[in-house]
Amino acid sequence: MSHIKKIRQSNNNQIKEVTMPFFVLQALFLIPIIVQAQTIEEIIIQQESKGVHWSISVVDEQGQSLESWNDQKWMVPASNMKLITSAAVLEELGSEFRYKTPIYVRGYLDDSTWVGDLMIVGKGDPSISGFLYEKNKYYVFEQIRELLKNAGISNWTGQWIGRLGYFDAEIYPKGWDWDDLNFYYGVEISELSFNNNAVDLEVLAEGEVGATPQISWFPKQTDYVQFVNEQRIAPAHTKYDEYYRRSWQTNKLYLASSLPQGYKETESLAIYDAPAFFMDSFVDYLEANSMEDIVKYRAPYRIERWWPDLLKPSTTQTLIGLASEQLGSALWSGYPPNWYSTETASDPMTGWEYLGAVESPKLQKLITWLNKESDNFYAEMLLKTLSAETQPGPGSTSDGIKKVRKILGSMGLDTTYVVMRDGSGLAGGNFLTTSLLTDLLFSMLNSPNSHDFRGSLPVMGKDGTLHYRMKSSPLRGQVQAKTGYVGGARSLSGYLTTVLGNTLIFSMSANNFAAKVSTIDAVHEKILTYLYYKY
Repeated sequence: MSHIKKIRQSNNNQIKEVTMPFFVLQALFLIPIIVQAQTIEEIIIQQESKGVHWSISVVDEQGQSLESWNDQKWMVPASNMKLITSAAVLEELGSEFRYKTPIYVRGYLDDSTWVGDLMIVGKGDPSISGFLYEKNKYYVFEQIRELLKNAGISNWTGQWIGRLGYFDAEIYPKGWDWDDLNFYYGVEISELSFNNNAVDLEVLAEGEVGATPQISWFPKQTDYVQFVNEQRIAPAHTKYDEYYRRSWQTNKLYLASSLPQGYKETESLAIYDAPAFFMDSFVDYLEANSMEDIVKYRAPYRIERWWPDLLKPSTTQTLIGLASEQLGSALWSGYPPNWYSTETASDPMTGWEYLGAVESPKLQKLITWLNKESDNFYAEMLLKTLSAETQPGPGSTSDGIKKVRKILGSMGLDTTYVVMRDGSGLAGGNFLTTSLLTDLLFSMLNSPNSHDFRGSLPVMGKDGTLHYRMKSSPLRGQVQAKTGYVGGARSLSGYLTTVLGNTLIFSMSANNFAAKVSTIDAVHEKILTYLYYKY
């Protein structure tokens, strides 16, 4: 391709020769006059939504500030908090880190029948779902089943035990809103989790106006949850009105949405008591997949929590779970209905034999899912994992936050500008500055983990939470950035490759707005376009 040499004035007032491809010069001549004339300040002032608090920071590949607007102001970051969490976890644990969920047995083999118990030890793996296994939600259960088959076990007479203790017992970070706990983005955080601790509901509004829509759900019509379906079919072309609520500390889900005729709705709804949900789903899976003898009497499953450092003598709290049809109000004693007794043991592993473990994908893949899909559950699980992997006791959100701050400090960041209450950004009371975020992104650009971190971010117009934006713009594919949204707060932070091939690091945050999110997005996109052509 032919090139044209052009003289450009650099920032230090020295003249230097720059070689540009002809198509770049052509693009520069076609820049809209309004983009050439505007500044970031003018773009913000011209926005339709008034009263918005803005903060913007832009630096170059050397970390030098190019543009700023209130960049030291504390802002609600929303899901831009995931940048902090994912960077810290990646720096500490490394991209090759994998979760290992160990399986133990206790008893003896009589021909092909195991006379005894099986224990699954929760180790915090967030990927026990179909998201990273080509939509095969039972993939990990299949691997456990293969371990049993390879050990010559085809029948079972004992109990199923889920062992907790890798995380503490706090199932929600402080600051999460009550209403959020009904949905997939506000699920319980447990070291033993299945399907992101949610049931996947599908509603089909077929039938007459006023009729009740049909519903189905995963896992496979499980009776672990009970749906009270009070939804109604509305006339076609009317507005969809969503209503889902779960009764507190139960798995009774109330559905009262109004859906237009022909409408199909899918929603993932949070369950109560994640470890019991895991075990119930696992036993259901075995029952449905050629191991009927193992569970034909529906033997109780048990949930145990091991507290090696909190109680003396060391105590295992044993929580016995029964099938849902066996549950009754008589079992309620302050724990969930299927958790109701305790026992003591000096060594929780006495008599157990290691059978094998199921490994997760590499941390690099988990981080990619976390950031591209903005998955709150993954962020919180990883934050607790960071804690569990760097101290002898159970992993906790509070200790995970302390570890994050320590890691950021070791990266040279000023943690004065980090007010962190959770790992995902869902909690109220989270605050960051855009200057801190560009400092973080600059540091990660020069980290050994740079490729994996940058590759985890959504790409403008192509994938993740940016897949639908700027699809016909020259900026499509040129922005790798993390989105963020909670009520009244919208953020976008990441990397921009300009028309000249330069890499810019940016963070933009808008707080206190009542306008549509699309209005704020439009301002973000105007600013990105301005930066794309200017630098």
